Amino acid sequence: MILKRGFTLIELLVVVAIATFILSFVFVSVRDAKAKSRDVRREQDIKQLQSALGIYNINSRQFPICARSAINGASDCLSAALLGSGAVNVLPTDPLGGGTGECLAGGVFVYCYESDGGNYTLHHNLETNSMPGKSAGWQQTKP
Repeated sequence: MILKRGFTLIELLVVVAIATFILSFVFVSVRDAKAKSRDVRREQDIKQLQSALGIYNINSRQFPICARSAINGASDCLSAALLGSGAVNVLPTDPLGGGTGECLAGGVFVYCYESDGGNYTLHHNLETNSMPGKSAGWQQTKP
């Protein structure tokens, strides 16, 4: 009597299909967790920018006057004003897009600033609906 040992092709295909399903679920979960983490960082960065703007306003009695532009952390209008005044040592940039991109454009992840000196508006783009009271997309923050 000859015994054949091993797996049939169908058994192997079933195992591969199950493994693929599990791995795809894990990859989606990790991707979503990373996006949520970036959104948390964005909210923290905006609070840091608001604090720096508050310090600048106390010292200068106005906010930096700038047309709407992306914050690149170095040479944009807001970065130059805050770094030059000593209100901050480093300005945050978006964790996904950095400081390059067009403000309020679809699929672009940057922080944006605009001000007439009396008031300001900060913009940032969220990837998920994970922040309480906020949905994915462009957000606006004012003093």
